[in-house]
Amino acid sequence: MNTIPIEQNSERQLQRLAAQRQLYATAKLVFGWQLIISAPLAVLLAFSVVIYPPLKSFAALWGILITLCDIAWLTPWQEHLRDAAARTQELFDCDVLGLPWDELKAGKRPDPELVKEQADKYKTWEASMPPLTDWYAKDVGCLPLYIARLVCQRANCWWDVKQRRRYAITVIFSVVVIFVVVLILAMGNGFTIEDFVMKVAAPLSPALLLGYRQFSEQMDASTQLDKLKEHSEKLWTDALDGKPEPEISARARRLQDEILEHRRRSPLVFDALFRHLRRDFEIQMNHGATEFIAEAKQKLGLF
Repeated sequence: MNTIPIEQNSERQLQRLAAQRQLYATAKLVFGWQLIISAPLAVLLAFSVVIYPPLKSFAALWGILITLCDIAWLTPWQEHLRDAAARTQELFDCDVLGLPWDELKAGKRPDPELVKEQADKYKTWEASMPPLTDWYAKDVGCLPLYIARLVCQRANCWWDVKQRRRYAITVIFSVVVIFVVVLILAMGNGFTIEDFVMKVAAPLSPALLLGYRQFSEQMDASTQLDKLKEHSEKLWTDALDGKPEPEISARARRLQDEILEHRRRSPLVFDALFRHLRRDFEIQMNHGATEFIAEAKQKLGLF
């Protein structure tokens, strides 16, 4: 009853998915370097100061420089890449889910040359990543389009909530462990509280700040996604209760605007975690989609 299963696997749409994955990968690479210079190196300096106190001035200067670099360069660069990736994925969703492009919200469509360039780059390492085919559950093809897209939108929200919460818990646990270990070592070497703050906490602050910011941003993003998922479920109930198709489609377009905004603003999740979680999460997501599809078929009398 709709072309979602076919359209999502067309060459044009797979190219867009490849481009958005490459853009996100570049953003994650930038973030990875940001983590290396502000976390492991900062931790190493903190341990070094405990063992060799004369390094305190260099360590404090390093902390200040990394913080300024983060604010002025690394974070804006990531935001630019994330925006391009989000708009490229929006192209995919609009075509596959039959939604109009909202220029007021999304801005200019990504240039086709950019999509081609990024998709070609992705080909060099795509074998290490899960396939791009069947992005959405194939069974949604048996539903009317205005209802099928709601299943897909809800799946987008559910998936992101799960992986972000898992990532946030991992990050905050790591931050707490690092801080406690450094504190114990410093106290064991006779550091006073003032010594600890000036010689250890200062160089370590970029790493701790980055870790806490990641935790906070991931949890905030998860909370917002929960609201979007709940909204998609309310929209789903209204659709099955007989609300007019034009009203449901208009509300789905507004929901898609919020999904786009979330993709633009939410912090990144590394591909290693995505690959680790994908199989179990995909099984759960497809099961959820199957349940919603079965409910719709029963309510609409589709057998």
